[in-house]
Amino acid sequence: MRLLSCAWLSAVLSLGSAAALAQPLSQTSSYDAWLPAPATPFASYVQHSHSRLREVLAQAYFTSTPFPFGEGHDLDFVVDARGPYEWRPEPGCIGAGQGKGFLLIHGLTDSPYLLHDVASSLREAYPCALLRGVLLPGHGTVPADTFNMQHEDWQRLTDYGVNSFRGEVNALYLVGFSTGTALSALYVDAHREDDLVHGLIMLSPAIKAKSSLAFLSPYLRWFRDWLSQGPEDDYARYASFSLNAGAQFYQLTRRLGSAGFEALKVPVFMAGSGDDATVNMESAREFFCSKTPEQHRQMLWYRAAATGSDPLALCQGLQVVPAASAGYRVVSFSHTSLSMAPDNPHYGMDGDYPVCDSYRADPVRFSQCVNDDAGTVYGERGLGENGYYDNKLVRRGSFNPDYAHMMAAIVRFIGDSD
Repeated sequence: MRLLSCAWLSAVLSLGSAAALAQPLSQTSSYDAWLPAPATPFASYVQHSHSRLREVLAQAYFTSTPFPFGEGHDLDFVVDARGPYEWRPEPGCIGAGQGKGFLLIHGLTDSPYLLHDVASSLREAYPCALLRGVLLPGHGTVPADTFNMQHEDWQRLTDYGVNSFRGEVNALYLVGFSTGTALSALYVDAHREDDLVHGLIMLSPAIKAKSSLAFLSPYLRWFRDWLSQGPEDDYARYASFSLNAGAQFYQLTRRLGSAGFEALKVPVFMAGSGDDATVNMESAREFFCSKTPEQHRQMLWYRAAATGSDPLALCQGLQVVPAASAGYRVVSFSHTSLSMAPDNPHYGMDGDYPVCDSYRADPVRFSQCVNDDAGTVYGERGLGENGYYDNKLVRRGSFNPDYAHMMAAIVRFIGDSD
């Protein structure tokens, strides 16, 4: 382990500047990661956040072109995609979802867009519910704003988001993706006597990082700014990953994997891929099987036949679901697959942003991956050998062919939790 740690440290410290971001994206912005005062109306939080996002994004991306993220994606579009939101029911709404609320919390280097499809599906199922999505401090602006972000601020914003529902709903569900799942579980852990939260919905659950060397990130951040960098051409999330981002994730999730973590009492729904290359799904399974209420839980574990990504053990409520889908050219599910519908205009099967980052160093294969649908399959990073699976290039999975079934299971879970 020491030899591996030293090798990884040497590799990180020797990272060159060949992939350095163009200015000013590698510099922190003037955006103050605004944490609203407890009494701030949520609509005011949304309005203020959008105003500050517009100011930063205009300066960082839109000074030389009206469409830095592709035709049709203007400044207002990108602000709406990245910003927090509030979807209120029609006045006097009576019916499904009445008295219910959903707080949606995105993942690391992401934005609220990564849960927009889920929010839309919940709104369709519960037209009388109140839905709110938050933007975690350090996100949505420029990648360098992750240099100074603190996981404690993410937790404070989660507290604010939950408290914003008090007096407006009787039953609140926390819907998290990746890092958002850790924030949800930690909130419930810290407020065990609070009966407002009726359930957790955890997609690509972040109980522990996939890398066994994640514990080094709090130290390495003092030597290097970046673990990886890429062109910032995705309107929904950062491509670059700072060492501080990894450090904050590690520090946030340490308690969830500790032996002293007391089992939760609220109902829990989980869904994740056995091939996930970002978070440790075995740690998530262990958490599900030992730290959630046996009679009020459900987990969908997506297994790929191509990789044999089975859970190491089963427990009550855990269901193994096939991940492959020939009709969608999906071989395995990635970390980023779970929350997006197949028809999503950005990340879906026919979306405008095929994820081909693993080929960027090879312009020919990168172009083929982006443009040759018939010559590609979807899967998690590392699928196949030498960048090919069954003689086809691999796009990282960015949508969930089983999305409709998963959302139906979530709706049933919510009904059973009432």
